[in-house]
Amino acid sequence: MWYIAKKEFNFYFRNLTAYLIIGFYLTINSLILWFFDTPYNFLNYEIVDINLFFEISPWLLIILVCSLSMGSFSEEVSSGTIELLITKPLNANEIFEGKFLGITFIFCVCIFMTFFNIVALNSLLKFESELDLSLIFSSYLGLFLIGLIFISISLICSILFKNQVASFLTAFVLCLFQYFFWDFLASLVTNPWSFKILSNIGIKAHYVGLSHGIIKLDNIVYLIGLIIIIHMFGINQIKKEQLK
Repeated sequence: MWYIAKKEFNFYFRNLTAYLIIGFYLTINSLILWFFDTPYNFLNYEIVDINLFFEISPWLLIILVCSLSMGSFSEEVSSGTIELLITKPLNANEIFEGKFLGITFIFCVCIFMTFFNIVALNSLLKFESELDLSLIFSSYLGLFLIGLIFISISLICSILFKNQVASFLTAFVLCLFQYFFWDFLASLVTNPWSFKILSNIGIKAHYVGLSHGIIKLDNIVYLIGLIIIIHMFGINQIKKEQLK
C-alpha cells in the first residue's frame, strides 16, 4: 500500500502535472479572495470574515481533486501498467488505499498552502486582535474530510472510465451532486422534518456546521462514514477488475 502511495506521489511531482494543477488552484484561490471583485473578496468587507474562504473552497476543491484523481487508474490503463498492478501480490484494499493515500498527500500540500491566506488575513486585524483558532481548526477539519470524500468518488470514476476526460467530468458531476443537490432539494420542501432529512443526506449541511465552528459528533460520523462506504465501493470495483 505504501509503495503504491509513494509511487503515486512521485509520479505527480516528477513531471509538471502536480505543479500545474496545484499552481492553478492556488492562483484561482488567491485571485478570488484578494484581487477579483467577487462576494468572496476579503478586502470588500470592513469586518474580517474567514468564512468567505471556507464558503468558496468546496467549489475549488471539486475541481482540484477531480483533476488530481482523473488519471490515477486511467493512466495505468493507457500506459499498460494496470495489468501489472492488479496481478501483483496486493489485495484490492491495498491498491485502492495506496492510490487514495498518494492523492491525499498531494491534497494536503494544497490545503497547507492555503494557510497563507489565514496568515495574510490575520495581519489585517487591528492590534491585539486575532482570528478565532477554534473556528479555523473546525473549518479546516471539515474541508479536509470533504476533500477525502471527493478523492474517494474521483478514484472510483477513474476505475470505471478509461478516458481521463470522462473520468473528470463524471467525478465532477457526482461530487457536485452529493455536495449541492440534497441541500437544493431540501430548500424546495416546506415540511421542517423533510427539510432536515434531505439536507442531512448531503455533504453541505455537515460541512457548514463545521465551518461555523460547531464540531458535532453526528457531522464527523457522517463524513467519515461516507468515506468508508465509498471506499467499499472502490475496493469492490478493483476486485471485479482482478477477476476479469
